[in-house]
Amino acid sequence: MVLYFSAQPGSNLNWFSQLWRYDKIVHFMEYLGMGFLLINALKIQPLKQSHWKFAILFLLLFPIVDEILQHFTPTRIPDIVDGIADICGGLTGAYLRKYI
Repeated sequence: MVLYFSAQPGSNLNWFSQLWRYDKIVHFMEYLGMGFLLINALKIQPLKQSHWKFAILFLLLFPIVDEILQHFTPTRIPDIVDGIADICGGLTGAYLRKYI
């Protein structure tokens, strides 16, 4: 779902304009959910060290790929601060789920 919205031209996201002032919070919360759900899926079986490393690597690299994708999407602009908010949200969600 994240990649779907990232691949949409900005003109297709007019409904998002009301949330634009909360852009970084939206990014953080979106990836917080992703990190939480990723660890939740991995916790079906006991979480091995290699699974945890994979999850962290995924949560670090996926936002970077997401921002690069936006570079090639019409009317979208990649933003390093969005990527940082994404990474922080993902790691926070993963950390919360690991200890809940």
